Amino acid sequence: MAVAGVDVGSANVCAVILEGDDILSYSILSTGEEGAIASRRAVEEAARGAGLSLAEIQYVVSTGCGRSSVPFASKQSAEVVCQARGAHWLFPSARIVINLGAESSRAIRLDETGRVQSFVSNDKCAAGSGIFLETMAKVLEVPLEEMGEIALRAGGVEEVSSRCAVFAESEVVSHIHKGVPKEHILAGLHKAVADRILEIAGRVGVSGDVVVTGGVAKNTAIIKELKQRLGGNILVPEEPQITGALGAALIARDNV
Repeated sequence: MAVAGVDVGSANVCAVILEGDDILSYSILSTGEEGAIASRRAVEEAARGAGLSLAEIQYVVSTGCGRSSVPFASKQSAEVVCQARGAHWLFPSARIVINLGAESSRAIRLDETGRVQSFVSNDKCAAGSGIFLETMAKVLEVPLEEMGEIALRAGGVEEVSSRCAVFAESEVVSHIHKGVPKEHILAGLHKAVADRILEIAGRVGVSGDVVVTGGVAKNTAIIKELKQRLGGNILVPEEPQITGALGAALIARDNV
């Protein structure tokens, strides 16, 4: 019996089709349009990948900031709960989840069963988010998906000291005008982003295995910074963007 989870974020919509303990298919689409349309497209695409139609999906749980915009959802569930559930299912040893989304980041502490014990969200400042990195990629005129690799190749680091995303952008522009190599600026940017992430994570207390999810988890320089500074076991899902949708699908399976 197939079920689905759909995570409607500010930048992307992710859908996962689950049957028992098997992920049959998933999709990741740019939000780009009204949530009801985008979410249907995402679930239909994932369903096609599993050889199914939307009508054959028995139960759908929606999550994410746009979860209320999914008219065909059987149930809604909070982002924190779904991220925790998906991360713990993938990595049962997980005790901390660091979710790095397009507009916000959060740290979640789990117990040994995967239940949420506490969490902290950073949704009032863009620093540490995907949109912040995307903005900096445009300022520096480098492809977003290559930022991390370029930063790792840097032979030096130009510090970006501003804690605020707006001021950090001005600081980066100033470095560019001074002729500082882009890779040095990128190295400093990634250190600054990691600082912000670790500040959030520190508020729930970091111990045990840490799972990093969300689009920013694909940035190799960010992951390297976190591994160096946390010193523990940093785990990244094969596809870190679908963790919330996976958690929603697991909740859908429970309800069925």
